[in-house]
Amino acid sequence: MHQQRRPLILAACTSLLALALAGCGGSSPSSQQPESSAPAASASGYGPGGEAPNASSKATSSLKTASVNGQTIVVDANGMPVYFYTLDNPGEAKSACLGGCATLWPAVTSDQAPRLQGITAKVGSITAADGSKQITLNGLPIYYYAKDTSPGTANGQGVGGVWYAVSPNGSMTTSSPTGSRPASGGSTESVSASPTLQPSK
Repeated sequence: MHQQRRPLILAACTSLLALALAGCGGSSPSSQQPESSAPAASASGYGPGGEAPNASSKATSSLKTASVNGQTIVVDANGMPVYFYTLDNPGEAKSACLGGCATLWPAVTSDQAPRLQGITAKVGSITAADGSKQITLNGLPIYYYAKDTSPGTANGQGVGGVWYAVSPNGSMTTSSPTGSRPASGGSTESVSASPTLQPSK
C-alpha cells in the first residue's frame, strides 16, 4: 500500500517543482546599462571647470614696456600690447573671458615665468581654459586683442568699457595710448593714432 503511494507522491512533487520553476522564469533580471563617466553638458556649452571648447591662447617668453604717446604700457616679446579685463577679479583661479570672448581676446600664456623688462607688477599664472598657463600681473590675467595686427597698435584699448592696456606697475591704463613706440635697435618710430583707441563711453 505504501509502495503504491510513493510514485504518486513523487509525481506530485515533481509537478509542483516544475510549476515553481516556470513561474520564476518569467521574471528575469533586467539588464542594466553601465553609467557613463562623461560629464553632462551644461546649458552654457562649457565643459568641466568652466572650460570653453573654442578657447584660445598665444604664448610669449617675455614682457617688456613700450612708450606710447607719452604713456608706458606692457607689451610682449614682439611689441604687441596686452590688456586687462575689468570683469576679472584679482586672485581668482579662472578667467572670466570664455567662449567667443577667448577667441577675440586670446590669453597671454607662457610655459614658465616670463622674463620681465621694466615691469614692477607681480607676475603669476592661472590655468587658462585651454589648459595652458595664462600670465597674471598683480593677480589679474592678461590678454591679447585679435584685432591688433602689428606692434605699436592698441586697438583693444577701452573696448566695451571693460578692456584696458596694462601699466608696468600692474594698474590699468584707462586713457588712450597712441603715438610712438621703441623700434628695434633703440630708436623710436611713430605710431599712427587710431580712432578705435578711445575708451567707449
